Amino acid sequence: MALAAETNGPTELTVATYNIHGGIGVDGRFDLGRIASVLQEVDADVVALQEVGDVRGKGPAINQATALGEILGCVMIYQPTILRGDRAYGNAIATRLTVEGSRSYDLSVRKREPRGCVRADIRLGPHPLHVFAVHLGLSRAEQKAQAGMLLGADIVRDAAVAWPLVVMGDFNFWFPGPIARMVRRSLMDVAVLGGRRERTFPSRLPFLRLDRIYVDDAWEVSAVHVHRTPLARVASDHLPLVARLRLRAEAIALPARAERGVLATP
Repeated sequence: MALAAETNGPTELTVATYNIHGGIGVDGRFDLGRIASVLQEVDADVVALQEVGDVRGKGPAINQATALGEILGCVMIYQPTILRGDRAYGNAIATRLTVEGSRSYDLSVRKREPRGCVRADIRLGPHPLHVFAVHLGLSRAEQKAQAGMLLGADIVRDAAVAWPLVVMGDFNFWFPGPIARMVRRSLMDVAVLGGRRERTFPSRLPFLRLDRIYVDDAWEVSAVHVHRTPLARVASDHLPLVARLRLRAEAIALPARAERGVLATP
């Protein structure tokens, strides 16, 4: 991983989002090592991960976030949204950059599967950033409620007044519609900015653009692509979405106020 060095510190980074399906590949086999190998192929500075863990007993009862962090040699911030005995399942952010704090947000809707969003406050050299990892629900009504919570004053809008932000995850947007437009009114879709609206699901023959990366106007998009390798096609039912971002010069001069999270307890 190489960050561009400039006179005022690095201003470029590679981000990715990847739904790892609990380490279960499309062949039905649990293999967290394959997931780690795909992440090593991607070689992103910050990765949002969804479906980290297993509460259905399809694989061993291990802390998948901790295991991936040890293999990759990175900081892992984990937000379990479901706990069942000694098993957990949820979202995570993996990074090799300095993490100054983190926060978790509940996006659950009554009578639906618990959902959440985890935020990491990260340093790109001297530049502070907010990175969010999110996994929305499946129904339109659920997504509308969750998008409203995500974009509300307590989460993204509150963070946006402080530092540049990146919001990544599995949004479960099956088709373009009012909910996707609601998000785009507040944030920009890197696939649209980069001119490559590639699909990520299912991994062997993708026809749905479920996985998205959104940014605010502090960023320029240098490149965006879906990571398609033989290993990525089998390791999970989703393909990773990857973007190369650059901080705009005017975004580097940031306001002094910044609402920092409290570093999450492992």
